[in-house]
Amino acid sequence: MFQHRASDFSPSVAVIQKHLGVVEKELEKIGRIAGRRTSDAAAAASDQIGDAISTILSEMVDRFRKGGQAAGDQAGRLGNQALDLGAKYGSDALRRVASEAENRPLITIGVALGIGILIGAAVLGSVSSGGSRRRR
Repeated sequence: MFQHRASDFSPSVAVIQKHLGVVEKELEKIGRIAGRRTSDAAAAASDQIGDAISTILSEMVDRFRKGGQAAGDQAGRLGNQALDLGAKYGSDALRRVASEAENRPLITIGVALGIGILIGAAVLGSVSSGGSRRRR
């Protein structure tokens, strides 16, 4: 009743094995195609990501460059303002000195004489101390 007959099942098993072999080959083929597509998609995504990062970094560099130029321009403007302000104060001081010299000429001559004596004493002192150092 439960006897196994190899001859009865052999053709059916062979056909099933053949079908399984075909299915296996088809699955391998699908796997290779899917692998290629996945690889291609990954490469394309990698290129897109690289392009996006490159664009972002380029924009950041441009922003920093423009910021540096703006800072340089601002420093130039501040330098010009300081120069203008210094010229104005110097001009005002010169005008005051000239006005005082016109109003009080004797005091102006006395101040000039005093400054001349101080400068002369400083020069003579440095010459005489320099000369004594050479004698040693």
